[in-house]
Amino acid sequence: MRIGLVRHFEVDCPHKWWMSAEEFRQWVSLYDCSPIRMGEVLTDQYIWAKCYCSDLYRTVATAQCIYEGTIIKSPLIREVPLTAVMELSIRIPYIFWLLAGRVAWFCSHQSQTETIKQTEERVNRFVLSILEEENVLIVTHGFLMVQIQEQLINNGFSGNCFKRAKCGKIYISEKENDGKS
Repeated sequence: MRIGLVRHFEVDCPHKWWMSAEEFRQWVSLYDCSPIRMGEVLTDQYIWAKCYCSDLYRTVATAQCIYEGTIIKSPLIREVPLTAVMELSIRIPYIFWLLAGRVAWFCSHQSQTETIKQTEERVNRFVLSILEEENVLIVTHGFLMVQIQEQLINNGFSGNCFKRAKCGKIYISEKENDGKS
């Protein structure tokens, strides 16, 4: 079995360098519906039987660029939601909001709408649902790809490992057929 993981193409959504909590929330909402910057269409040596993508615009648009068949949209592979960790009206660096939000998620802080356990359960449900399929292409989000990669390794897959997925690049994971029907 072969699984190809692809992070969506870059999103055309500039941001301010300094943001209040409200400005950060507005930017996150805008980012979720902004257009992508078309990258080079992936050319690879594999024929994909199915393509799954997150139901967010940026992954759907990317999947439509790189896969010609039917695309199955799934909320199970949406990016881990990111929210402001505290209410501040003063502006602080944009990178703080990103990093603090991810640290808060790792700690299952109440500021985040999804806990690490909920994300793991969601990703595990998705991975278990595709384990019987052959040659699956998955178009999703960078941070979530790390979670998917972890679940694939837990299920006996090996292949291209990454810590930070590049936009539009395909990462291949494979598992030998164990002979089960």
